[in-house]
Amino acid sequence: MSKPWGASLRILIVDDSPLMRRVLHELLESDPEVRVVGEAGDGRQALALVAELKPDLIILDVQMPVMDGVETTRQIMAYHPTPILVLTATLSNRDVDITFEMLGAGALDVMEKPALSDPAALERARRALIRKVRLLSRVRVVTHLRGRRRGGAHPQRVDGTVRMEPVAAHSPRQRHCLALQQKARPDVCPVVVIGASTGGPRVVRQILTGLPADLPAAVIVVQHIADGFSAGMVEWLAQSVPLRVVLAAEGMPIRPGHVLVAPDRYDLLVQPDGTIHLSGLPLLIQRPAIDIVMQSVAAVCGEQAVGVLLTGMGRDGAIGMLTIRRAGGYAIAQDGASCAIFGMPRAAIELGAADAVLPPQQIAAALCQRLVAVRDA
Repeated sequence: MSKPWGASLRILIVDDSPLMRRVLHELLESDPEVRVVGEAGDGRQALALVAELKPDLIILDVQMPVMDGVETTRQIMAYHPTPILVLTATLSNRDVDITFEMLGAGALDVMEKPALSDPAALERARRALIRKVRLLSRVRVVTHLRGRRRGGAHPQRVDGTVRMEPVAAHSPRQRHCLALQQKARPDVCPVVVIGASTGGPRVVRQILTGLPADLPAAVIVVQHIADGFSAGMVEWLAQSVPLRVVLAAEGMPIRPGHVLVAPDRYDLLVQPDGTIHLSGLPLLIQRPAIDIVMQSVAAVCGEQAVGVLLTGMGRDGAIGMLTIRRAGGYAIAQDGASCAIFGMPRAAIELGAADAVLPPQQIAAALCQRLVAVRDA
């Protein structure tokens, strides 16, 4: 059950630096609705405190002694599923890799740790941290059994909703997609736009790993995430996705079998000549904006455009999905039961912008089915 609005939010801080724990404690409790109920210096201590304190949210470090952030996340989500906000000190490749493994294991979102030497930056970090805490602490999370298989026996049993992640496999319909590339319209490359926000990285990876390597369409991923993490997401996806995954750049052509991840701080538009334009104009609060990408793809690709809108807060992507549908394309919204936050997909559904409402494990097959239909039309 989600936390009722108005109740005090109970936070557990996990970080191996006593100084950082003290700073985070002060930042968090500057909000009268937030209370720090415990602190831990490593993952093993964190597991014991989660079982004892049952916090509403855990702020979790990446690099720690005894048990790092990845294994701590796996164990928490296996035995005491709790919303997790990852805090990382640096954007080094090592820390970013671990961060995305934590997101893949069930953590909801990520932030950089505040800069302690800059009062203005510290105040910005305080406001951003409080916003994240208020949002994520009310998210309903589910048990991830992978942590039990990895971590062995545990003395306590957890009651609650359990969802098993399916093993990625290519169905006969997905394999049939491999033959489509030769018959696609020569003037327009089919484009699939996947938009996601909070809780999105692991769902994006689940969908992409279910697609064939020579998919006869380009895929554009727009993930709302903290500045500096989009390049890390590319590296993380490339480790397991059969398609080629790259960070989108100015003038880059869209190509079948390629996944372009939108960089942070820019809106991505598909040009009539099939190339990428990155716009830095502050058109919307959220950038990159899912709506802008989907609208540009609808204008260029028409019926060969496909929109997929995944978990996240707000309405970004709802108008874009409607634009794709009105252009003769196809729009899929993630179902509410599988969303960390059923905001953006709900907005699209309520707008009448979704042709299908599906759980993540069915979306890859639906994408291939749509490509078959376009080819045969």
